[in-house]
Parts: sequence; C-alpha cells; structure tokens
Amino acid sequence: MDPFDLRLWSDFIQSGGSTSQAAIIDQVTIDSRRIHSKNALFVALQGKAADGHHFIPHAIQSGVRFVVAKKTWKPQEPLGTTTVLRVESPLAALQQIAAAYRQQIPCRILAIAGSYGKTMVKDLLHTMLENKYSLTSSPESFNSQIGVPLSLLTLRKEHEIALIEAGISERDEMQTLSQMIGAHYGIITHIGKKHLTTLGDLPTIAREMLQIFKSPPQKQWALLPQDAHILPHLNHIAGDCHFWTTPSERLPHAHFTSREHGETMSYRVDFPDGQHYSGQITSGFYYFLDLINITSKAAWLLGISSKAISESLRTYTIEPTRTEIWKSPLGTTFINDTYCSDPQSVDTALKHLQAHPYSRRIFLFGGIRNQHSHIANDYRRIGKAIHAANIHSLILFGSHDFLPLTEEIQRLSSCHPLNNGILLETAVQDGKVMQKLPSSTAVSRIMQIASFPSYSDALQALKSQVGANDAILIKGEHKYPIDHITETFHDSICSNQCIINLSAIAQNLQILRHKAPPGTRCMVMVKAFAYGTDDIRIAKFLETCAIDILGVSYVDEGVALKRAAISQAIFVINAAIYEVAKVVKWGLEIGVNDSALIKALAAEAARENKKVKVHLHVDTGMSRFGCRPEEALLLAKQIIAHPSLQLEGIMTHFACADDPLQDAFTLSQANRFDLVIKELEKHGIHPPWRHAANSSATLRFQFPQYNMMRIGLAAYGLYSSQTAKDSQELRLALSLISRVVGINVCKKGESISYGRSYIVEKDTQSFAVLPIGYFDGLHRNYSGKGVVIIRGQKAPMVGKICMDFMMIDVTDIPNAAPGDSVLIFGEDEYGHYLSPEDLATRGDSIIHELITCLGPRIQRIFVYEEAHRQIGNNF
Repeated sequence: MDPFDLRLWSDFIQSGGSTSQAAIIDQVTIDSRRIHSKNALFVALQGKAADGHHFIPHAIQSGVRFVVAKKTWKPQEPLGTTTVLRVESPLAALQQIAAAYRQQIPCRILAIAGSYGKTMVKDLLHTMLENKYSLTSSPESFNSQIGVPLSLLTLRKEHEIALIEAGISERDEMQTLSQMIGAHYGIITHIGKKHLTTLGDLPTIAREMLQIFKSPPQKQWALLPQDAHILPHLNHIAGDCHFWTTPSERLPHAHFTSREHGETMSYRVDFPDGQHYSGQITSGFYYFLDLINITSKAAWLLGISSKAISESLRTYTIEPTRTEIWKSPLGTTFINDTYCSDPQSVDTALKHLQAHPYSRRIFLFGGIRNQHSHIANDYRRIGKAIHAANIHSLILFGSHDFLPLTEEIQRLSSCHPLNNGILLETAVQDGKVMQKLPSSTAVSRIMQIASFPSYSDALQALKSQVGANDAILIKGEHKYPIDHITETFHDSICSNQCIINLSAIAQNLQILRHKAPPGTRCMVMVKAFAYGTDDIRIAKFLETCAIDILGVSYVDEGVALKRAAISQAIFVINAAIYEVAKVVKWGLEIGVNDSALIKALAAEAARENKKVKVHLHVDTGMSRFGCRPEEALLLAKQIIAHPSLQLEGIMTHFACADDPLQDAFTLSQANRFDLVIKELEKHGIHPPWRHAANSSATLRFQFPQYNMMRIGLAAYGLYSSQTAKDSQELRLALSLISRVVGINVCKKGESISYGRSYIVEKDTQSFAVLPIGYFDGLHRNYSGKGVVIIRGQKAPMVGKICMDFMMIDVTDIPNAAPGDSVLIFGEDEYGHYLSPEDLATRGDSIIHELITCLGPRIQRIFVYEEAHRQIGNNF
C-alpha cells in the first residue's frame, strides 16, 4: 500500500488517535508474524481457531506503530511507542480503514462476484489487461469480509485498474463489500447453489450477489449470466447490462468447434470487428468456454483489441486454482499449490507445511508471477515468511532475481544465531549437482538454499534426496500439473486415482451443521481409513473445519491417530477388556456397555493416575453393542462412582435410519433412548453429550433432544439411500479415475475374460483394458453391470472383472487410445457424472462397501478447490 494517514479514518479520534501529528502507516496486517514495516498497523481479529488479541504483544515487539483492538482488551505488558486504537469491532474498523484508503486511490475498480470461478476470471482478465494498463488484483482468492479490505489495501496511486473479488456466504455481506469497493464495473460469474444453507434459495443468492452494483460511483457496465434469477433485477442495475452467456454483435463470443470429446478440443472466438481466434484446450473442458466468454467480453468493454485478446489466449494455459496433495509410495508428501502472484499466497501455502510434523519441510519456489517495481520488497517479505516457517530446505528455480529473498533469510539467520540453532548453508547451483539435503537429525540446525534453472531440474535433483515423511511444497509463477510430480517420483503418471475434494467435505459439514439444532457438536467418523480415503490426512483437515472430536471403531485406529499427533478428541465405539491399557495410555474416549469393562478401565486409569472419558452405549434395537435400556441406570451409577472415570456421553445407534419403510422402528429407538436419558436425569445424572444420529438420521430427521451427531458418509457427499439423497443435496467429494492400458479388437463369437461370460456379438468390437480389478475394490459382482465414461462417452463394463484388470466396450468410441482417462464414478474433465451409489447398487452392494474397499494401489490425491459449478450447470 501507499503511505496513508490514519486521520482520514472517520473513527480515528474516537478510538484514541491524536490529530497533533500525522499518523502515517504503510502496512496493515492481521498476522503478527508478517510485519515488515515500522509504520505498520496490526488489527487483532477474532478467528475460529485463535484470537488476534493474544498476539498483540508479539506485534508490539515487532515494532508496529498502531494496534486496533477491542475496547475491552487490557495490555499485560508496556506498550512502548505503539498506539492502541480501541473499537467495538476490529473487523468493522479494518473495513472502514480500507474504504477510507480506497477513496484516496483514483484507479477504476472492476468487482468480480458470483458463486464460482471468480479467481480464474480475475487471473485471465489480468493477463488480457496488463499490457495496456497499470493494474492490480486481489491476492489469491481474497474475497471475504476480511479478504476484500486486505485486497483494497494493496492498491497504489500508480494503478489504473484494480480487479477485486467479492464473495459472500451470509445475507447483507455483499452490501458491506460493495460500499468498501465502490466499483466502476461489475461481473457476476455464475449463480449457483454453494450457499443455499445460509442464503436460503437461488433467488435470494442472486439478489444478494447483485448488491455489488448498488454502491457509488455509478456503474459503467455490468457483465452477467442470463440467469432467470437475475433478470427480474436488471432495472435496478446502473449502467449497461451485458450477458456473457449469449452471443452478441457488440461483444466477442467463444464456441467449441470440436464435435467429439477428446483429450484436445478446438474452439473459436468471434470478435465484433470481424476477426477470429482459433485455439485448442486440453483440460477444463466443462468451464473453459464460460471463462473465455466472461474475460474476452470484459476485456473488450475495457478497450482491449481483438489482436491483444487473441495474443493472451495464444499463450494462456489453464491453471486451476486448487491445491493438490499426494503421498508417494515412498511416503513423501507433495503439496502442489496454486501459482504465486503475491506474498500473501506464499503465507497461505507455508501454513500447509507448518500444520504437519514432517521430518523435513522442503519448499520449491519459482517466484512471483506479477513483476512490478516493488518486487524486491515482496521477495524480502517472502524471505521473512520462509524463515519464520522453519523450512529445512529452500529450493529456488527459474530466472527470477531471488537475491533480496536470500539476503533477507541470511540477515534473519545471522541476527538470531541461537534461535533453534538455525544456521544458513547457501548452495547456489548451476543445476548439475545439488548437495545432499540435511538429514532428519540435522534439520533443526541447517537451512539449505539451492538454485536450479528450471522446475524439471529441481524435481530431478530432489528425486534421490527425499525420504519417507518428508514434505515438499511446490509454488511458483505457474501451476504445474500434478502428473509432472508423479512421473518424476513414481516413474509414471498414476494409473488409478481416487480424487478427494477437501473443500467439498468442508461444504458438506457446513450444510449438515446448518440442518442440526444450534450448538450441536459434530463428530466425524474416520474409521476404516476414513471411508477408504486416508484417516490421518482427513483428520488433520477436519481440524481446520472446527471438528474437535473424531470417531473410530477400533482402539488401534485411535492409537494410530494419536501417534500421528492428531489433536482432536478420539472416540472409539468399542474396546475389548484386554485393550484397556491402550485406551488409558493414549487418552481415548470409549463406548462402554458392561460392568467388567467399566471396572477394568477404572482400575487401569487409577493405576496410571489418569481420568478416562466414557460414553454409555445403550442398545435400542441395533443388537450389536450396548447395554439393555433397563441396565443403563445401574451402569451409569457405576461409572460416576469411579473417580478415574468421567461419564462424557450417552449414545445409541440407529439400525435403519436410511429406510423410510422402517421409520416407525427408528422413532421407537429414539423413544427408548429418550426414556433412558430421562431416567438418568431423574437420578441427577446428566451426561454432557447425547448422540444417536448418523448421516442418514441427520439428513432425514430432526432430533433436537440430542446435542451431538456422528457423520460418516455424508461428509463425502454420499448417501446410503435415495430417500436420504432426496432430503438434502450434498456435494460429492470422491471421484475414481483409471486409464486405458491397452485396446483389443475382437471378432464375432470370441469371448472376453474368465469364464467366457461375454461373447462378442458384432463382426468386430473394440475392448479397452483398465488396470483396476477386484484387488482394487471393484469386486467380481460388478462384472458387466456398470458403465464408465471415456472421452465424454459411456462405455459398458464387459466380461468378468479380474484381480488386476477389467474390460470395457469402446466400439462406439473409435478415438479411444491407451493413456486415456476413464471415469469409474464421480465427475470427469468434461463435467460428466457417474453416481457411486448407482454403481454400488448395480453390483448388489452398498456405497459403504464400494468406497471402503478401494485398494492400496489406487493413489489418493487430495485437492482443495472451489467447484466451478454444480452438477447440471455450466461453469
């Protein structure tokens, strides 16, 4: 930001500021670790996981000039020369300061709102505009009530245009953002179902999004989807309205020219001046045209020529704004992050490494995409962040001038020679040979810096150096495909992949919490390897979703999580009496239902001078675990009689909450459970947590008398019945993808696979072989009963599924070839969808079995991204 006088903030005096002298700041930060100026303002925000007020002393020690804090905050240490500005709401103060700062910057602002695709639109539009204008953009996906003011504070007087994202999740939020931004132009990317839980319905979402157009100055134009929910509000939008979804003689328009789906698809952009641009794409098929239509139309409206737009598209490669996490067979974790366009994006990326106890943390950094006059300051700031993140090895690649970054790390290391014993070993290489990285026993003593001319050189140099439990974060001016990493460290791209979308899991949990009564605690089940995904990876992610308790079936599952330093409480459904020592040693919460186990737990806990939390399990009809209802009171009294035990909860388990034909039985189970709870309460026994509802019960019923739910399938957007699916739309988080490894052409009368169960019917038929079989979880009972999608077309499964392979009929897909990606369930690159529940049903199985049986040869790749669309919609 440019230097700014805080006296221009209307509440400066009221909050304790003085007008006697200028109050100049040149940095506003909400992270006390990211202070790089003596004229900084630190804003103490209340977050979900931490309160910024706890870090005010650190900010003061770092030399900030001003601190914004709540009126109720009381300093525990001297303030020195720092001035504390006391307000009712630090967030509101941050927004007011950003709005005041924005008023001093004369540039034109284009606001980008919508349910999906904002960041990709912003980034491509930035590329189209950057050769004509001095411009800036929101860092990464900074579009929230916090992100927008931080974005506005990056503006400088030299900027002519700013591209600012604006995202909402609650009513009236857009009005606040609109007042801050004061946009001259506006884009709505798409109206989708992302925030139905908080905004109610699509008309409300549209109405809230359109608030971006309501604040001055008057809009010159608006670019919108021709959406039925937007059309009623057009008369209230200032300026000209244009639609990016439909052709117009006044604006460019893109359309596909390829007739068939393939690995490459051709498209053309027609311009109003009669010019055309033809291109090809290899990914992002289902949202690419929307992206091109939005950006080319906006660029044209801002005076960019057809020649300049075409040149931008000629060099453009889709770089999805998603983070990918892959654990190699060796055990090394790779975090393939989004491209870097600003220091804030590096701050965010480094948090991925700091959150996990890896043996070594290695950062591959290829520089910042947007080069400008302040780039040296940006690299110095990144150097501070790298030093603070305790990176063991920094590997730089590419042609950028990293000297300010390395000098800053050297300076900080030499200033603090005894801080964790950090020393700096600089090894600037020519890319031929890289010195051996520090061993895990020495990582706390050395940060090594190496440099390579290219990304490929850096990966190759690392290939022989990394080991199990190392983590490598990759970030640079481009987003590199995950396939580059797997080819280098797995010697090929992965044949079979299970893609797990973490942002979909977070969204589903938000939906489920919204359905439950306020204050309901959410336990997420991570048993059975977290439903076939990865229990440790999922558990660590769930902590960021404010999930404070996890559920497993076996004691050893809980112990494995504890060994991996999982911080949440771990609840185990059942334990054998011979496992009590492990329960006590690892501090597990446990379900109990008999006197002998209670006595054994109490004795072991007393011996170890510990207190064990137990949940009394009552059997109301499942007949698997649990005491009979008439035994519950006696057992509860036994538990509370032992000082080494704590009655933490009471629970039961519904046997058929997914089946509407059995609803009477489910409600009778709840009634029996309620009677037990009332009986305990009558005797003064009040377990803090009462839980019965699994995923289906949470989706289908309302049980306000219980204050905890146990979520399994629904976290992944999966359903155990059609009725459960009809109750609430969730977002599928799992996709299973394989590849073609061979194609056979067979003649009429020939047979396919074991047992000759399939006989070729036509004169000739083509069959593709996929390297996935019943060892990988696709059991023989799926043989010949399902379909897959290849190149956008359905292909039936044929013949018996083998241990390692299966066959599909690709006769009607003549361009199918070895290496082609094949969707087995989930969603593919073209936006086509195959239901995993439907596949399970076809194979006389259930969805639980299908996903938990996915074998170890299937590579799990975790991604975090905002969906470009909902099933059935564009973008």
